[in-house]
Amino acid sequence: MANRLTPCRAGVALGWAALLACCGTSPLEAQRLRLRPAADVSLPTRTSIQNGQLHVSQRIGVTVGARLTISFNRRFEAITGVSYNPGYAMVTGAGRRFSVATRAHVLTAAGDARYWLRSPARTLSWEVHTGIGIAFGGEPAYQDLFESSTLSGILGSTVRCQIGRVVGLRLRIQDRLYRVRFGNRSAGRSSSPLHLSLGLDLPFHRPGS
Repeated sequence: MANRLTPCRAGVALGWAALLACCGTSPLEAQRLRLRPAADVSLPTRTSIQNGQLHVSQRIGVTVGARLTISFNRRFEAITGVSYNPGYAMVTGAGRRFSVATRAHVLTAAGDARYWLRSPARTLSWEVHTGIGIAFGGEPAYQDLFESSTLSGILGSTVRCQIGRVVGLRLRIQDRLYRVRFGNRSAGRSSSPLHLSLGLDLPFHRPGS
């Protein structure tokens, strides 16, 4: 079991809570609910050269689920979601040798709160978010789904710049505040580096929408 909350992160979390408390003093508008099914196909490919040979690995996986978004006003909303990955296949090739392996299935449930410091309707928008989630998984694939679980909480922020009417440029920074593991899962690495990502938002792919 790993659980780490440094004084710096605690201060950031308290600041975020204070911000939400201050914003909560304004009257709430009519609440709006949005329920959206979600499906995603993952096909990441990894290529490397080891001992003079070309190694290629192809991962194939599918995730299905649903997200419920509750908008309290133009700036504050809460999001809950559940997703299930029935496992994925990993095809690995090196020279003339190929191998196929399967990995465990995963069931996840999460809840997030998001506040827009700059409205998403503007060319340059800025939001801060925090959330908690739990993931269940086990080995081998399709067996022992509730054998182990991991509970974690995050804090992050996203800045988005709209380019024209179609494309948006997104910069996200996110950190894990804590992680608690239960069951037979190995403790693994307890470090939680800050995650920084840069990406493009297209009309058919809007993360977090």
